[in-house]
Amino acid sequence: MIIKNRFLLPAIALSLTGCAQLPADTNERLGQFTAASSFNVRHLDYEKDSNTVSYTKGKACYRVNLHNLAYISGPKDNLMQRAMDDAIRAGQQQGIDGDLLVNTRIERITEYEEGSFFLEPKKRFECLVVQGDLVRLKK
Repeated sequence: MIIKNRFLLPAIALSLTGCAQLPADTNERLGQFTAASSFNVRHLDYEKDSNTVSYTKGKACYRVNLHNLAYISGPKDNLMQRAMDDAIRAGQQQGIDGDLLVNTRIERITEYEEGSFFLEPKKRFECLVVQGDLVRLKK
């Protein structure tokens, strides 16, 4: 009976605690910017013509493990800068003549992608999304 308890107690303790592991710590450079402000900038004149102001959106993502959030693939540095650049390029490809984002919102979101076949688990992505109006400065 004593021998059973010796093996039973550690087995119960191991089953209750499992092999739990905390998600990885975050240490990321979000970006480098020529200009950025969360306040209204005085004397900032930009054009709001039909060809110079338009809503645009961009994002930068990297893939993580679905269960423990460990990094798997994708760019992990300068995510905010990459998302802003993506938004500016997307707006320029829509024909907007601009190179400055105003009224900008930046969000960190999690996205999922279904597996390509039946038994493949879905993929998890950590993303930064930037959206705002793409404008051109007045001269």
